[in-house]
Amino acid sequence: MQDIRIEGVGKINGGDYGVIRIDGAGECAGDVIAQTIKIDGKYKCQGVTKAELIDCDGMATFNGNVQVKTLRVDGLCKINSGSVEAEEVDCDGSMTVSGQISADTLLADGLIDAKEIVGDRVVIKSRISKLARLFIKHLSTADLIEATTIELEGVTARTVNGSDVTIGPGCRIETLDCSGRLFIHKDSTVKIVTGDYTLIDP
Repeated sequence: MQDIRIEGVGKINGGDYGVIRIDGAGECAGDVIAQTIKIDGKYKCQGVTKAELIDCDGMATFNGNVQVKTLRVDGLCKINSGSVEAEEVDCDGSMTVSGQISADTLLADGLIDAKEIVGDRVVIKSRISKLARLFIKHLSTADLIEATTIELEGVTARTVNGSDVTIGPGCRIETLDCSGRLFIHKDSTVKIVTGDYTLIDP
């Protein structure tokens, strides 16, 4: 199982690798299986990606499904035509997924934009500087967020389903269904609330 490092501009074929490290600009033409993919530069993959760890500090584009144990994003990560399946997603940067993010745990202090987010624990707290807000039209968005425990700040969602749900400031939720403890911050908007829940006072 070989390792690959790209420091300038390079291409790799699909296959089974140990460590793939991108410090320059790299492109992969096929499906990839790797222990670790470390991206400090710019990386684009045209196929399916399977890995133990993907660590993205640079810019990454995946044009296929991503199956990973741990996904860390401090830079910019886009999954243009696929979904993400992971045990853990940790995003302090920006992550855009055309399909579903399915993760046991999702922790985000950055921006998440996905069609669906499903897991056991989902925590999204979109925190960006006032300067960045001048260039970003919206914070984190999703059509559906479904998990046992949900904590949101600065999130726009069509539907939120959970057992214990905390809606912090800056959220816009169309429909929320909760079966346990529910908190809604006064600076957030939730249009419809359903379920057998216990409302927690601020």
